[in-house]
Amino acid sequence: MEESPQTDEFLRLMISCQRQIHAYILGRVPNRDDSQDLFQETVLVMWSKFGEFESGSNFLAWAIQIARYKILQEYWQKSRRQLKFSSEALAAIERKSEVFSSHIDDDHMQALHNCVKKLVLQDYKLVQMRFEREFSVKDIAADLNRSVQAVYKRFARINHLLMRCIQRTHNQGEPA
Repeated sequence: MEESPQTDEFLRLMISCQRQIHAYILGRVPNRDDSQDLFQETVLVMWSKFGEFESGSNFLAWAIQIARYKILQEYWQKSRRQLKFSSEALAAIERKSEVFSSHIDDDHMQALHNCVKKLVLQDYKLVQMRFEREFSVKDIAADLNRSVQAVYKRFARINHLLMRCIQRTHNQGEPA
């Protein structure tokens, strides 16, 4: 099956921005499964509307706008069934998460990746279970025969170690 130039352009642009788009969504939708679903839905909308995209303009900004609408649509659908947020609360969440997602770039992701590799084996395995194999904290606790609270505390320590490592990498320009 031969791909069209339009398909090639979409894939090229999408691959270059997919981390930032997913980070934007994840910053606003903390549930990992929901954020992945919204990411997939966003990509489908982007593909269906790609004919409207002006070649040469800012693809990431266009994609973020589509993601924003998908997130708002999800909030509105869930608000009928769950706790409702005021528009002021949603705007505050948007402002705070913009700060988060604006700091996620390729250098930061590379530093994170390299810092995770530096973890002691036991901590590395915990991170792998949680984020690569997508185990819940409850499942990890059961697997390790530890309390959920103990596992959360360990993740807090790992998070602190990773943040310090990333900060050192950026501040000192050392290889991650």
